[in-house]
Amino acid sequence: MKRVEVIAETASCHDGSLDKALRLIGTAKGLGASTVKFQFWSNPDQLADLRHVGPDYRDIYRRYAMPEAWLPVLAGEATAHGLEFLCTAFLIEDLPIVAPYIRRWKVSSFEASDTEFFRAVMTYERPILVSTGMHSREDVEHLFRMVSSHQSAVTLLHCTSAYPCPPSAANLAMLLGQQHVRAYARWASHVWEREDNMWGFSDHTRSPLAGAVAVGAGARVVEFHLRLYDTDTNNPDFAVSRSPGEARIYVENIRQAEVLMGDGEKRVMPEEGPMLAYKRQG
Repeated sequence: MKRVEVIAETASCHDGSLDKALRLIGTAKGLGASTVKFQFWSNPDQLADLRHVGPDYRDIYRRYAMPEAWLPVLAGEATAHGLEFLCTAFLIEDLPIVAPYIRRWKVSSFEASDTEFFRAVMTYERPILVSTGMHSREDVEHLFRMVSSHQSAVTLLHCTSAYPCPPSAANLAMLLGQQHVRAYARWASHVWEREDNMWGFSDHTRSPLAGAVAVGAGARVVEFHLRLYDTDTNNPDFAVSRSPGEARIYVENIRQAEVLMGDGEKRVMPEEGPMLAYKRQG
């Protein structure tokens, strides 16, 4: 089984501190993630207006906006740790700011159905990961229509936009066999016949098993939220984020799931050799 990509999403858990942001990168490396992700918005008020949020969220956007000057520092630190650097952008005008530091785009569930924004992302002709929280069947069909002409790889991340998400709302059966792709849009099924297009899981649960179960259901990418031990408990992402110890167990479970899944080919396993002598024939 091809190794599952594990993305550590730091969100606002840097608490506005560059030191904490750098420590999050080291923590992500230490627990076995392959990619570390941050979020950037240059204009908190514009983002709040686009999302039609209230004053509380507007204040949060203002407080946790990451300075542009951090981008080269964090990207360099990720590279030094052997991690891929990802950074979600939410505003069209921020795409050229983030672009020099990333090789792929991550589109959040909130912007995934914004046709103007999504098409602006596609103009860069880079691989795209897109979360599908708050998306109905019709919304996913809309995504198919947009990505059907995209020349680079697209990964749809099954997601439930609740922070945290109750296990009963995770709905990981969505990933089983990935046959739902054809049920959504048979006319666009050719999009998912491309080997580099795939499904993954953006996890907002607190279950240590969710990532492993997602792998068992067919996810090739798993994203989860990571915090530090000293992340402010009042941080808006604290409740959905895993501590370093929790994250280590979470990633270990994913790696164990990879081993358990094997390659899917039915055959006599070498470990069964001692028992073959007792197999009844006829």
